[in-house]
Amino acid sequence: FDTAVERGVAIPLANLDYTFLEHYNLDPIFTAETGDFLAQVDPASYAPIPYREGAARMFAFMRADDGSEWEGCPRTQLQRMVDLYAREGLSVQVGYEAEFMLLVKEGRGEYRPVDEDRHYSATGFDRYYAFWRALTDSLQAMGLVVVQYGRDDGHGQYEMTTRHAAPLKAADDYLTLKEVVRALSRERGWVATFMPKPYADMLGNGLHTHLSLWDANGKSDLSMGERDDEPLSRVGRHFVGGLLAHAAGLAGVGAPIVNSYKRLLPGSWAPAHVCWGVRNRAALVRVPSMGRRRRIEFRSGDNAANPYLLLTSIMGAGLDGIRNQTELPDPVEDDVGFLSDKEAAARGLVLLPRTLPSALDALETDQVIAEALGPIIFHRFLNVKRAELHDYNLHVHPWERETYLEDV
Repeated sequence: FDTAVERGVAIPLANLDYTFLEHYNLDPIFTAETGDFLAQVDPASYAPIPYREGAARMFAFMRADDGSEWEGCPRTQLQRMVDLYAREGLSVQVGYEAEFMLLVKEGRGEYRPVDEDRHYSATGFDRYYAFWRALTDSLQAMGLVVVQYGRDDGHGQYEMTTRHAAPLKAADDYLTLKEVVRALSRERGWVATFMPKPYADMLGNGLHTHLSLWDANGKSDLSMGERDDEPLSRVGRHFVGGLLAHAAGLAGVGAPIVNSYKRLLPGSWAPAHVCWGVRNRAALVRVPSMGRRRRIEFRSGDNAANPYLLLTSIMGAGLDGIRNQTELPDPVEDDVGFLSDKEAAARGLVLLPRTLPSALDALETDQVIAEALGPIIFHRFLNVKRAELHDYNLHVHPWERETYLEDV
């Protein structure tokens, strides 16, 4: 343990060119001869794992093999973005709201929800009280504060929100939440899935990012309007303007798998149009409420995203809006998900990318996000995601056999 803290742990650079299926991507640059990076642990992230005796976890920075900063590290790029905000006299508070489902595995590729309780019923909390108590107690012991958790719309679907924090800790907390939920679910014979759209006939699992802008000392909220009826301040409006201007590229980072785009459908309680609103869950960006609940909620991301890359990209887009004083259109007040394409176009509403290929194409041309992520992450990310897409396009799915095999 001491050696790992002092010297770091060597990990092959080649791992960064692997896909979800552990295949090399189509154009790797980190091959067998490229050596290692160092995983340099962050002592500030230390927490014992309360349900694993003698075990603890720490997050790490990825360093060059001489120990110097390396721009291929997602935590480093996020910290650099935090530093850019500090130069503008700003700081950011972030909270992640994660949705997930609890399932029982019944066979190869077959699962069923642990319950069919109704939307927002209390039954699941009572039935699984020991699970929720162990989960919240474990998270608290690891330095997280659970603000809220609730029953969501789908069978076996729940959501959990952690207390806002500085960007690096917020992303660390979110990953801790995922790992604890998964571990304690496994102990009960369940599978906890954060997959964006496990079932076509149920709502998907999103990752909503809640943000607010503060002065450099974190004392004054600068993103919200000064009047109770004013949703956003001038700087808040420009920040949201940047999110809307870069919405297509942000989709490529925040919704990075083919399944993501089965969630981002019009009329599905997930955003499909580039717009903002107050209270409006059909909008890409919303101010959840007025008064004390005012904050900025970005809604197109899902749990397949790397939280450091997503947050770095969001902050980069927002900072671009602030620097360029990007203006906002009027907020949307209706459920735009039920507009026809013609009606949406007449109102100047643009759709988010409808597929992963179009989202990755939009990301590739977004120079603001490219600069925020840095060339190593940006190009490796695109290559790895396109390699995963290549594997998907070559795979023959059961639906294809069921539909075509006997009749074509």
